[in-house]
Amino acid sequence: MKAGWKAGALALAGVVVAAAAMAARGADTTASQLATDMAHMSSANEVPPIAGSASGMATFRLTGKTLSYVVIVSGLSGNAVASNIHIGDAATNGGIVFPFTAANVQSGQVASGTIDLTLPFTLGSGLAISGDSVLTLLNNGQLYTNVHTAANAGGEIRGQITRMSSSSSY
Repeated sequence: MKAGWKAGALALAGVVVAAAAMAARGADTTASQLATDMAHMSSANEVPPIAGSASGMATFRLTGKTLSYVVIVSGLSGNAVASNIHIGDAATNGGIVFPFTAANVQSGQVASGTIDLTLPFTLGSGLAISGDSVLTLLNNGQLYTNVHTAANAGGEIRGQITRMSSSSSY
C-alpha cells in the first residue's frame, strides 16, 4: 500500500509540474522552442542496480536556450547529498554535466532552477563543452539524472532524461 501511495504521489507531482510548464508556455509568447523532458528515477536504474525502493521524477522544460528543472524524490535511504545531470545512455555511468544544489531531504523537492545553454559547461575532467552540445545530448537521450545519499554515494536513484513533448524540432 505504501509503495502504491509513493508512486501515485510522484505521478501527481509530475502532472502538476507538466501542467505548470504548459501554463507558463501559454504566457510566454517569445519562446521559439519549447520541449518537456522527464526522468523517472529508481534504484533499479542505477548502474549497477542497487537494492532499494526509493523513486523520483525530474522534469525539464526547455524554452529557447534556457532549461528549467525540478527534481522530486520519495523514500531515499537518507537525505540527498547531491543530484546531477550526467552524460551517458541507460547502461553507462558518465561524467557530471551539471550539478544541482541538492536540498537535504529524504522525500520532497531536491532541486529546482534553470540552466543557461548559451554558456559552456566544464566537466569534472576539466573538459569544456558547449551548451549546444548539451542540447544535442539531451535531444538524443544521452543524459540522465541521479540523486546521491551518504549510503549510496555513487547514486541511489537514476533515470534517463527522455522527451515527453515538443513544439518544434531541433
